[in-house]
Amino acid sequence: MQESVYTIGIDKFFRAYYVWPNFPSISMSGGRCSLRCKHCNHTYLHNMLYATRPEQLLRTCKKFTENGAIGFLLSGGCNKKGEMLNLRKLLPVIKKIKRETNLIIKLHTGLVNQDLAESIVDAGIDIASVEVVGSNKTIKNIFNFDATTEAYAETLANLQSAGMPFIVPHICIGLHYGRLNGEFNALRMIKENCDPSSLVMIVFRPTPGTPLEHTVAPHPNDVSTTIKKAKKLFPTKDIALGCIRPRTKHLREKIELAALQAGVTRMEIPSKNTLEEARKMGYTIKRIEACCALPKELEKTLTNKKMSK
Repeated sequence: MQESVYTIGIDKFFRAYYVWPNFPSISMSGGRCSLRCKHCNHTYLHNMLYATRPEQLLRTCKKFTENGAIGFLLSGGCNKKGEMLNLRKLLPVIKKIKRETNLIIKLHTGLVNQDLAESIVDAGIDIASVEVVGSNKTIKNIFNFDATTEAYAETLANLQSAGMPFIVPHICIGLHYGRLNGEFNALRMIKENCDPSSLVMIVFRPTPGTPLEHTVAPHPNDVSTTIKKAKKLFPTKDIALGCIRPRTKHLREKIELAALQAGVTRMEIPSKNTLEEARKMGYTIKRIEACCALPKELEKTLTNKKMSK
């Protein structure tokens, strides 16, 4: 039994998340991105719906509501400064969507200055998901654009000072060619610059069609080490294992088990064996049809049909 799992945490629930079909993803840049990140190379954009124009986004969101969705992820590609393409153009219609629907909006923010942070809050975005990178070498070698870790720290601070309701930082474990490099510094940056609603850990996944497709994935021990560090720094915050992680048979359950034993209390699409192990550890399983960044404060907006124990 892992002492940290039982003694640190807010409740005895293990939350299992299933985003489809009630929490779909939209790329506001379509398939476009000005970066050629070695771990992505635009690949993940192709798995999203496209809505690049205001009227198209509004129409898509109204269709979501008609189909019973509870919210959506708004993501997309970045410009060469790390800012989300089309975000500023779409903020007025996002504000209209918040007025006319009950949809929860989770935004991948990209890098954000103070002015943009205030505009994001004014538009009514519910959840700001912020990727945090703690190594300048990783930014240069993987993202290949001109920024430093300070830009990520400033993004967190800008969103915090603007009054963003829920900030959910994301850290990709093993992003630096499958090895740990800056993850602990990223956690420190989060601690110093914002009060996160929760934290999401994703795990580098060698992806076909990218320059890193033949790179070895991180070892489960690296996943465990990073999550234990996160629990030490944020003992009262939920930590999630997100959807981006290796799914090969030999690695999936090892990573999930390592994360569970290290202190994760949320997981997107956990395996049956992981759920059974969580039960053995004393958790009550709560199934939630949304993304793992959903704050507990917003769970009450879900109907019994979309959320069950």
